[in-house]
Amino acid sequence: MGGANRLRAVIEAHVAAVGAGDAGAVATLYTADGRLYDPAGGPPVVGRAAIAEHFARWLSEPRDVEIMTIVVTGYDAAVYFRATPAGGPPRDVIDTMTFDDQAMITEMRAYAE
Repeated sequence: MGGANRLRAVIEAHVAAVGAGDAGAVATLYTADGRLYDPAGGPPVVGRAAIAEHFARWLSEPRDVEIMTIVVTGYDAAVYFRATPAGGPPRDVIDTMTFDDQAMITEMRAYAE
C-alpha cells in the first residue's frame, strides 16, 4: 500500500481535484468498481464512469478548498475540509475513504453541511 503518506497524497489529490472542478481527475482516484455515497446514507454511485458523471453534475466551477485534518488508519481514512465556491458560503465536508493495496479509493462516503 505504501503507508499513510501514500494515502494522504491520494486524499490531497482528491480534494485538489474537487477544488479545480475536475470530475475526471477525481474519478481516476477510484477503482474501476469503486463506490461513492454522496451524501452518506444515500444510494451508491458505482464505477469510475458513474463517479465522474456524479461529480461533473455539481463541480461546475472551481472552488477554494482547505484541508483541515486528515486521519489515516490502515486502509481507511477521513478528511475534513472546507470548500468555498466563488461568491458562495463555505461548506464543511468530511469524507471517509477506504483504499485497496494500490492506494485506489474503493469506497467514499461524503458528509456535508
